[in-house]
Amino acid sequence: MTMLRDPLEILLPTQMAEADRLTIEGGIPGYDLMEKAGEAVAVAAQDLLEEQTGSSAAGMVCILCGPGNNGGDGFVAARLLEEEGWSALVGCSTEIEHLSGDARLAADDWADEIYPLSSKLWQDADLVIDALFGAGLDRPVTGDLADLIDELNESGLPVLSVDLPSGVEGGSGLVRGVAVRAHKTVSFFAHKPGHLLYPGAAYCGDMHLAQIGIEVDVLEECGSTGLINDPSLWRADLPECCKPLGQIDPFRLADHKFHRGHCLVVSGGTTSSGAARLAARACLRSGAGLVTLAPPHDAAAVVAAQVTSVMVEPISEFMPFEAILSARNYDALLLGPGMGLDEEHSRLVSQALKQDGIVVLDADALTLMAERGEAGLEVLRTSLPAQNGQLILTPHEGEFARLFPDLSHRLRAQKGGSKISCAIEAARRSGAIIILKGADSVIANPDGLAVVQSNGVPYLATAGSGDVLAGLVAGLAGQGMVPFEAACAAVWLHMEAGKLLGAGLISEDLPDCLPTLYAKLFA
Repeated sequence: MTMLRDPLEILLPTQMAEADRLTIEGGIPGYDLMEKAGEAVAVAAQDLLEEQTGSSAAGMVCILCGPGNNGGDGFVAARLLEEEGWSALVGCSTEIEHLSGDARLAADDWADEIYPLSSKLWQDADLVIDALFGAGLDRPVTGDLADLIDELNESGLPVLSVDLPSGVEGGSGLVRGVAVRAHKTVSFFAHKPGHLLYPGAAYCGDMHLAQIGIEVDVLEECGSTGLINDPSLWRADLPECCKPLGQIDPFRLADHKFHRGHCLVVSGGTTSSGAARLAARACLRSGAGLVTLAPPHDAAAVVAAQVTSVMVEPISEFMPFEAILSARNYDALLLGPGMGLDEEHSRLVSQALKQDGIVVLDADALTLMAERGEAGLEVLRTSLPAQNGQLILTPHEGEFARLFPDLSHRLRAQKGGSKISCAIEAARRSGAIIILKGADSVIANPDGLAVVQSNGVPYLATAGSGDVLAGLVAGLAGQGMVPFEAACAAVWLHMEAGKLLGAGLISEDLPDCLPTLYAKLFA
């Protein structure tokens, strides 16, 4: 069998086990899958040692095997590495008589001594392979095994983990007691949540996905828990104005600004308008044809003095928010960044939720809804934008905790929920698309679809970064992009802008990366 692509689907350990089972039922022996997995581990070990030493010469390797198929992969890798001229020492957490199935076959094929686990095994090693536990770990690592992992982490040796660093729970990314800090992890067929969600993602080191003969077709039967955010999911739906000139539909070449969406961003007062101005600039850079800022009347002069392409429409007793909304046909509303937390702003959020169109709630708007408790969730769920699939919430973890305290507690208390499952449940309860922000942002919709953006960019941890993201979401969705895809695209563009700018970026820099990133997407 030939695997044509790395799937974007994220599989729970149970779904991965089902993919294995379906493949074996389809005629490929389980031991053949283990042989290919062990071969991938052996190749990754050679690559890692060369990366660490700068030499392609064979070395001394210590392989730590567990009692299941993960340990079986380790036995196969040990045999193949010895055939390549490496010296190998193998330790196992159980007696060989207690091994069964393919793992027992792999141990028998090793045909060399198998030692009890001990830190002495790696005293002369150049590399350690961690094949103790795979993604299916569902209990804390304690006792002697925990002590062994601590010693391995303190050794300073390069470590290659098989499937997932031992101690990381595959379904959630949580650390169960203690976990191996791998320099590289090699897994098979598809990513698991533990590869992408923190803290587990940090323990994986460099991730390598190996294809071992499982066909993509099995995904139709085994299912998945989410997708990895990738431009292939949403690039075709990007607005025409984001494309290079030669790729724009000829019938769209005559578009003018009113064809490209009009976004309204509610602004805070004189001393708190910066967040809304950042969001408005991001809206405009995303490609929106028109962006209007709506500050309180007494802040209008201050706001107008600091924007050029963005229009200003003050909210006043002569032009209340309702009149502003009815005076123009806005395609997207963004409320929250630096807006304020008083009763008047709570009323503005309620008014926005009565509109037919895209509504993005961020920052203060989320806090105002959280203050209403269950009644706030009911308002969100029954709102016109939610009913039409056009409501988007962009909470960071603190705002998420205020809106969904029980789900946040489940995450913080490590009660078996993953960030993916909690984001999906939050979307279901609120009727909104949820962007649960972080180093591992999760975008979820009420229908149960989730997309994960991992590989966090620490440079984005700066004031105003989230306001820019909210502006990108509103700008893309306001141009007619499918709201869920707009959310995924905005998260990806935001992350890529952070990577492009690097250390020292400030939020004002982020919107101006958009022309470069759009060109990169269609290169």
